[in-house]
Amino acid sequence: MLKKIIIIILFSFLFPVFSSRAANLAEELSGRILLNVEGNGEAWYVYPENNKRYYLGRPTDAFAVMRELGLGISEENFQKIAQAGMPVAGDVDLAKRLSGRIILQTEKNGEAWYINPLDLKKYYLGRPADAFKIMRELSLGISRENLAGIHKLGYNESIDQYSSYEFKKNITTPSGSFAIDVVEIDLSDPNLEIITDTADNEDCDSNCQAKPLIKYIIENKGFAGVNATYFCSGSGCGAANYYFFPVYNSRLGKLINEDQLKYWTTGPIMAFDENNKFYYFKDSREFVGVKSFEEKYGVKLQAALGNKPRLIENNQNLLIDWEVDKSQLEVKALRNAIAYKEGRIYLVVARSATVPDLAEIMQAMNMEYALNLDGGSSSALFYNDEYMIGPGRNVPNAIIFRK
Repeated sequence: MLKKIIIIILFSFLFPVFSSRAANLAEELSGRILLNVEGNGEAWYVYPENNKRYYLGRPTDAFAVMRELGLGISEENFQKIAQAGMPVAGDVDLAKRLSGRIILQTEKNGEAWYINPLDLKKYYLGRPADAFKIMRELSLGISRENLAGIHKLGYNESIDQYSSYEFKKNITTPSGSFAIDVVEIDLSDPNLEIITDTADNEDCDSNCQAKPLIKYIIENKGFAGVNATYFCSGSGCGAANYYFFPVYNSRLGKLINEDQLKYWTTGPIMAFDENNKFYYFKDSREFVGVKSFEEKYGVKLQAALGNKPRLIENNQNLLIDWEVDKSQLEVKALRNAIAYKEGRIYLVVARSATVPDLAEIMQAMNMEYALNLDGGSSSALFYNDEYMIGPGRNVPNAIIFRK
């Protein structure tokens, strides 16, 4: 445990600005073996050819990845690269070109070696157990937040039968074809818990706090999440002029900005009880409040958020034009939605779309209910320790899913 803490502290000093340049993080760490020191010590290899991370898993898994990604090299060039523990520098230019690569002695018995980017020396990987040991010894501790900014290989993945992520290239609507990222979560998962969280612990009408989506994920031990309500500070926010719409803080067991429920401009509410049952209120005034909800349905409220505009209600596109501003109507950008269909929740980010486009996308996907979330530079979608979209700017609240 002490070693783990020391690694985290050292990492924070060695790499203090990574979170502010997540887009370049994979390039910075190209060829390195990374150790998730805030998780269960999972090891990953950042392959220099595509800067994607590959899970090393158990010794046999790690060895298989190394062999699969290995680059065949002639014996002449192999001998030019200095071996670890030897005082010679070898051909430094060649070693730099192969930095971070796993090379294979194709003119011998195909032995695998790793070119360490730190000292440009080659390390013999030997048998699976030996290779795994070497990879661990040469690994760099990385936080869960920074690891999330380095993408895995592929566009689809699933933790188990209850959830999945998929990148869909073509969703056809009357307005054209759109690409979307979608996380699908089955509410029947017996281990699922839904969390809505806010950066502020009290009502906030100005200068509200905000933080990256990954902070909400880590603090709530989530496996998936999306940014929730959008920033609001203009006349369109209603008489109270709150900075963000009502969101139930699951940690504290209270609704932040509950006073807004009396203003019809806050739009619909999506809610979940402790058994993950889904509730929809087309007008926030129908929700009334936490106490009213729990007394009416005889359940404990677990998560809830309000936002506008509504996109789909009872399987119909009910987007109301006057609830959408000029930017939402005309600007093609990242657009986020949370939707419900047949006992499943969908976290969706549409690429290069307007809010009306997003409503048509939800209709094309046959959603029963769908609510617009903040989009554009706030867009962030997380699944299974990876930013599928984002990280985006800091946001005042989020919806998180955890086991």
